[in-house]
Amino acid sequence: MSSKNYGQKTCGTPPYVQKIRFENKIKKRNPQKICSDCKETSDSVKLFSSKVNKLEEIVDNFYKNPIKKNKNKQISIFNAKFTLNNIPCELEYDLSKFSLENLHKLVNFTTQNCNNNNKYSSSIEKID
Repeated sequence: MSSKNYGQKTCGTPPYVQKIRFENKIKKRNPQKICSDCKETSDSVKLFSSKVNKLEEIVDNFYKNPIKKNKNKQISIFNAKFTLNNIPCELEYDLSKFSLENLHKLVNFTTQNCNNNNKYSSSIEKID
């Protein structure tokens, strides 16, 4: 190649030049208005996301700080303190040995007595 041809274009086309006009103002687009259904959906998604975040936080905290297990205290032990004819009584049940039917009866009995505002002579005062 000779030094004459260096930098010349073979096709003979002029280089591309872009004209810039300063009088043309760039128009900003206004954001589209959200319809009511979209707003409700957005609100629902935000609410759902916040609930999921709370659940994830609880699960993370549970794994970081596990509940310390006490060998003497079992979860299946049910202690009931109540009065029967003005005599204090205390019962302890091992619920792991109850059948499903007996557990159901126990729940019905305790909730019935609690819901009747202790109008019967036997009433439950405290459940540990």
